[in-house]
Amino acid sequence: MGKKKVVILGIDALEYNLVEKWDLKNLKQLEYDKTIVPTIKGWKEPATVIVWPCFITGKEPEEMGYTTPILFVQPFKWFFENIQRPIRDFMFGNKYVDDVYDKKTDQEILSLLKTVTKKAGFTRAPSKKDMKASTIFNNTDFKSVHLHIPVYDEELDTLERWAIFDVMDKKIKVSDFVSKYEKEFKDRCDELLNYMEKDDWDLIMMYWYCLDPIQHALFRDKMKIMNYYLKFNEFVGELKKKVSDDVTILIISDHGQEKGIHTSYGFYSCNKKLGLKNPKIIEFRKIIEKELMK
Repeated sequence: MGKKKVVILGIDALEYNLVEKWDLKNLKQLEYDKTIVPTIKGWKEPATVIVWPCFITGKEPEEMGYTTPILFVQPFKWFFENIQRPIRDFMFGNKYVDDVYDKKTDQEILSLLKTVTKKAGFTRAPSKKDMKASTIFNNTDFKSVHLHIPVYDEELDTLERWAIFDVMDKKIKVSDFVSKYEKEFKDRCDELLNYMEKDDWDLIMMYWYCLDPIQHALFRDKMKIMNYYLKFNEFVGELKKKVSDDVTILIISDHGQEKGIHTSYGFYSCNKKLGLKNPKIIEFRKIIEKELMK
């Protein structure tokens, strides 16, 4: 077993500039910076289902196992790569604008295409079996606990995307939408603390999705977004009080968000001095393993 303990808080869409703007000291910790995340040819934004598997494997997408957020089933793979994707790029590729409302129709069309082709059996979401590289959780030198990691533990529900559009179109109440993700936040905070109390682990990682849909759907409502950032900041402060100083706490995101759109970089912070400068997110596997084996 490793002599040290590491806690990883994976927070989807945690935006570096907002952490800095609101001076959230618990989220900043001792060292923090932007990270370089994998970008995929033909896709404008970092994809959750690619970045997190790359993080836990320490590999670029090609070595991790797959390179697109949607996997095509043969014999349709050739059609989508050689016909559908060029058409999509021609229709939408040059219309990438800052305001999500300006591109909402494009997003809805693309989401509809994804949903229809998936139901028809042409496509499927990535799953654990598609990951060809080993993960940090496979390292037998220490005991790991992993909770809700995208692709590795569970598939992200494509219906979540439609809920975002429904809020923007006022088809569902903002209060209902917010309540759902407030529950996710609280449940996963409690789940993490319960596992940590067992003390039967060397490495533990929890993932939260809630910040991503909130920032997509409510990007004009800065107060609601700030509320979630403050919740995470407060939780990290409480977490630190429950662990000894020699426990390493790493906070990591797969991308940020500005005006409802994924930014091209991620965020990290650590309560230990790592001496990093704008690191690649795939570098952290070796850093974590080294920390555990000190």
